[in-house]
Amino acid sequence: MTTTATTARTGSALGQLTAMELRRYATHPLFIIGVLLTVATTVGRPDQPSSGFFNAIVPAAGLGILGLVAMAAQTRKAATLNRAAGVTPVPERVQTAALALTALLPFTVGLLWVAWAMWAQHHWPVPDNGFPFGPAGDGWTFAALLGEGAFSALGGPLLGIVVGRYLPQRGTAPIVAVLLVAVAIVFQGIFEPLRSVRVIMPFTYWGGPIGVEGDDMRMLLLSGSPGWWAAYLGCLCGLAVVAALWHDPSARTPALRLVGGALFVAAVVTCLLAMFTGVEHTLVNPLPSGA
Repeated sequence: MTTTATTARTGSALGQLTAMELRRYATHPLFIIGVLLTVATTVGRPDQPSSGFFNAIVPAAGLGILGLVAMAAQTRKAATLNRAAGVTPVPERVQTAALALTALLPFTVGLLWVAWAMWAQHHWPVPDNGFPFGPAGDGWTFAALLGEGAFSALGGPLLGIVVGRYLPQRGTAPIVAVLLVAVAIVFQGIFEPLRSVRVIMPFTYWGGPIGVEGDDMRMLLLSGSPGWWAAYLGCLCGLAVVAALWHDPSARTPALRLVGGALFVAAVVTCLLAMFTGVEHTLVNPLPSGA
């Protein structure tokens, strides 16, 4: 009876906290900016050579990177309010769970953008010399867009919770965001030796106008499997939640250790599958960019 009552109170507190955090996040200026930027990419006809495929950088940055900063600030503020209350109204793990559920809001916006991008791909098909091409069918395209546009929108805020818990100092989140962007730029397939391992990053392109000698805008399709990469990103998001919950000593249960270990193993396996399955090597569009 006592256990049931405690579980009910925790569930009720989680629901109330989630509703409160959702309202706060939905009105955060950085989230609003991210949504407006994402919506702007859906207005009018997208880029013809890729039918808007590379517009995924907008939700990734607007909902993911800005979301990292916004969620870190919200996490820090939530912790400050708890400390100011004197006696903590709810355990930290419940508050962390509420913040993690709040991250589903930008994820939903990211999913809506992916749905639009898939529609645009069919409504405005890419030309024969465009991107994607060759073996990249609808499943390939959906998985790549899901990873770039939706999981980035989820992973950024979840990472923000981790930063807010472990590095709550003001200014830390923007520094982490800048460093993440800088490292991601290196792993975009620009440098050939890094193309096979670029999938370790939470955001990477799967090809584009990287160019070949004599044609700087020639489209390339990079190696790997975007389907397994999307699965890998899902594991990373789960690990971010586990890491954020781990900050509360009372949450460090055997069950959480088991979940964290399973997610870590799954992340390693799916990352390796993303590297070594799918397209075997870089493909060059047989048609030049001016064709």
